[in-house]
Amino acid sequence: MRKFMLLGLLGLATCGEYATSRPLAVDGTRNANFGQDEIECRALAANYNPQKQAGAIGGGAVSGALIGGLTSASGESTEGALAGAAIGGLLGAAEGSYYEDEARRHVLINCMQGRGHRVIG
Repeated sequence: MRKFMLLGLLGLATCGEYATSRPLAVDGTRNANFGQDEIECRALAANYNPQKQAGAIGGGAVSGALIGGLTSASGESTEGALAGAAIGGLLGAAEGSYYEDEARRHVLINCMQGRGHRVIG
């Protein structure tokens, strides 16, 4: 069980800064409308919801339960499976959140490019 807790904590510790909060990289100069367009595009991206987090949580919980059940001693298989499912669910949620934020970053970049700004990342 301690192994699962350690793996879960390590997995959550690797989460970094949200992709949508990073500054935009621009090829060239920023025009006078850049600031207002960025505010509007960030609001648009924040409201975008790709709906993938639920699948990642479920997949993480299932794989965590399988791994927990396989690595446990025969007397602790239920406890190991439950701990694995909990850790897998947490890691699945973190993974789903990461992919949602990356999708929002793409929406932000596409919005800025659509408004004529030379955003490259």
